[in-house]
Amino acid sequence: MNEEVFTVNKKVFLHIKAAAEVTGLSAYFLRRGCRDGSVPHIRAGRTYLINLPALLQRLNNMSEEAKV
Repeated sequence: MNEEVFTVNKKVFLHIKAAAEVTGLSAYFLRRGCRDGSVPHIRAGRTYLINLPALLQRLNNMSEEAKV
């Protein structure tokens, strides 16, 4: 998994497959979220790299909003 983890300016980025394993979300869901802008990411050519801390924070915020 080491080759699937990237750091840019102290931010952790993962390939979609690795992010899916960590979060429990499907790769399809993450890929679709990258396309529509709902998943924080950067693009390296044709590859999406997911900003893991920002994604986890966004998911946490969504779960807190759902409780209210």
